[in-house]
Amino acid sequence: MASESPVYLTLNEAADRLGVHYMTVYRYVRLGMLPATKVGGSWRIDPDDLAMPRAPSEVTGRQPAPWSARLRQRMLAGDVEGSWQVVESAMASGVSPAGVYVDILGPALHEIGATWRLGGLGIEQEHLASGVATSIVGRLGPRFRRRGRHRAGVLVAMPVGERHGLGAAMLSDVLRGEGYAVLNLGPDTPSMSLVAAMRETDELVAVVVSIVDEARLPAGGRLIAAARRHDPSVVIVAGGFAVPDEAAARSLGADGWTADPRRLGGLIEDLAASR
Repeated sequence: MASESPVYLTLNEAADRLGVHYMTVYRYVRLGMLPATKVGGSWRIDPDDLAMPRAPSEVTGRQPAPWSARLRQRMLAGDVEGSWQVVESAMASGVSPAGVYVDILGPALHEIGATWRLGGLGIEQEHLASGVATSIVGRLGPRFRRRGRHRAGVLVAMPVGERHGLGAAMLSDVLRGEGYAVLNLGPDTPSMSLVAAMRETDELVAVVVSIVDEARLPAGGRLIAAARRHDPSVVIVAGGFAVPDEAAARSLGADGWTADPRRLGGLIEDLAASR
């Protein structure tokens, strides 16, 4: 008798079994610490591989500097200059500005948020860390500016009800570094505001909708639907920590998804070309 096919897990399901944040599992996969396979554009994990994710030193042969942990410690202390020194040290070691966002600041913020939700931090510490992160994004943002003519216009927005816009700000900077003319509408964007911005944006090629809070997924779907009705030719990408994979993005009406903002520019280009 033929053996049954293994039941593979999504990243969210694997995170639940390991008792960690979704982004932690994604980092395990991206660093090669946890075997995973792409199925229909989404990562799938064999439950048998969850027993013991390999350490980064087993994959690379050396232990990377714990930049994110160092930054998180300084952020929780409200130490703006100390946090910036961590960022500068990371870049001096070869980390790009986009890498600071994706591999250091983003994970630090999500670890802080997860710990706060579990009651391990006071709200005052979470606010201190958010304030420091805002300062870092403000200082790092100019490093993404590119001279010369921009490639095309991209709008970044978060649906009604979202309150924290740091992720959208970092995403916008990364796209600017790719040469796109980016307008970040930020959190709590009504559909009518997005449509008005679409009318006024020259050479608009894409709308990126970032959703962090799972409770805002319906509002994100409405935002995407409004953009689609206004201009069916524009590429729409959905992402953020409430959108774990491509299947989830497509269920909201988007054309595509990527977990890594550094790949977003190429994804937009590919999707636009396919139209």
